[in-house]
Amino acid sequence: MTSAVRLNPTDEMLHRAADTLGSSRIVQVLWTFRDPVPTAALHAAWHRLDRGWLSRRVRNSPVPGARRSWVPARNEEALATTPTPLTDATLTDWMDTQVKAPLPPGGPALWRLAAAPYADGTVVSLTVPHFRCDGLGIFRAIGSGGDDTRPPAAGPGLLDDLADLARQTLHGGLATARWLPATLADPDRLGRIRTALRPPAPAGPEPPAAPRFFTSAIFETDAARWERRADAYGGTVNSLFVEIAANLVRTAGAGGASAPFDVGIPVSLRRSERDARANALVVMPLTVPGGPARHHGLRETRQATKDLLRATGEHSGTLVPEPLWHLLPERHAHRLKNPGAQQTTVVASNFGRTPEAIARFTGQEAAGVAVRTMNVPGVLPDRARLRASLCLLRTGDRLTVTVTGIPDRFGDATSLRRLVDEELESWGLTAQRWWGLPTPHPVKES
Repeated sequence: MTSAVRLNPTDEMLHRAADTLGSSRIVQVLWTFRDPVPTAALHAAWHRLDRGWLSRRVRNSPVPGARRSWVPARNEEALATTPTPLTDATLTDWMDTQVKAPLPPGGPALWRLAAAPYADGTVVSLTVPHFRCDGLGIFRAIGSGGDDTRPPAAGPGLLDDLADLARQTLHGGLATARWLPATLADPDRLGRIRTALRPPAPAGPEPPAAPRFFTSAIFETDAARWERRADAYGGTVNSLFVEIAANLVRTAGAGGASAPFDVGIPVSLRRSERDARANALVVMPLTVPGGPARHHGLRETRQATKDLLRATGEHSGTLVPEPLWHLLPERHAHRLKNPGAQQTTVVASNFGRTPEAIARFTGQEAAGVAVRTMNVPGVLPDRARLRASLCLLRTGDRLTVTVTGIPDRFGDATSLRRLVDEELESWGLTAQRWWGLPTPHPVKES
């Protein structure tokens, strides 16, 4: 028998997102290089990716109850290059174009690698549907081409699927025996399950909302100063990041956010560098106060985040034990998945430090690396609560902060950049554009 990589509840939820929520989550990794990247190096990078974890498709099991599995595939989306140099005025449109082109489940185009001249060097974009891999998984996938961590070419056989069904049934029964008494004794947990299983209300007569494609702002700031400012306010790098995400929601739009709202905090569940799961994460909702922006301290946010993450477990993604979840009919299973990123108001994804394989993706050191998470064709406000998404990544001595927000709330790109710039300034941080000229707002050390 083979060792198959099976889809988990998060994979399945993200595969269904276009149908259930009207849009799919997309992860985009961006690089800027000071010198031109040779076309041969770009083709070599494309081929490495095509030998790695990103080039997989879903195989349905002929055994009812067995989980679906990932099997190797070939990406039919060729490397996209353009001879036309990008400018500061056209770079964002080019990045958005890479995201907007469809990469649907079941299609032959699995991911997209594109490059264009910019300034004296090159900008490179890697676009991956979230159902295919999460952000940290993409980082690991970039280094996976040609190694022995890929699933077998033939995929699992009938005996593998029967064994998987047997394991799920056994583990599901044991887990349910432990879970059921505790659940029956917990009114809150029972209430969440009843609410999840309740049929959705019929659609009203009003026409459905149109998709809102996010506007973007990408900034760099000094990593050491970020650490010092966080420490001065009684927090950490991550708690400062979470508070900044919350403050952007509080201050955006005409009235900001007066009621409490949820900040989604993705938590990685990867066990090792060889963990080949597509999505090994759970998004934990941190409920924060509404009202005006808060800049007086980080201890409360730090403790609340710590308490939340302490409750995170391998099976936090489902309302019932995960082995049982896989055995449920699809119409019930999709309702018993804990709400993901699209059902929080803002997501704050901290990717930590950039691995060396990412910084030298094309064989030469990148001047900058950034990550964006987007919705395509855009968030539908009547089906998802998500209004903004932030990513934090440290490369060398710099932190890159990427913010994407719904135009209804955050305005156009200029308005969003001004909002982010002012928020960073409020914490004593100097914001510099990730590309182009730095924003003229120097901040003195305090």
